[in-house]
Amino acid sequence: AQEKQGLIDATKHHVLKAAHPSPLSAHNGFFGSKHFSKTNQLLMQHEQKPIDWKLSI
Repeated sequence: AQEKQGLIDATKHHVLKAAHPSPLSAHNGFFGSKHFSKTNQLLMQHEQKPIDWKLSI
């Protein structure tokens, strides 16, 4: 994905970056990155409905 980031127009898209959330690398930046809450903030800033990220089990 990092190799393709130059193809994304940052004036039109917001990109959240973090380590892969696998158990082997999650401690390198995914945990605490708050991607889910940041995504909802961006959606609400654009008058979109936030996502309910909870899993129903």
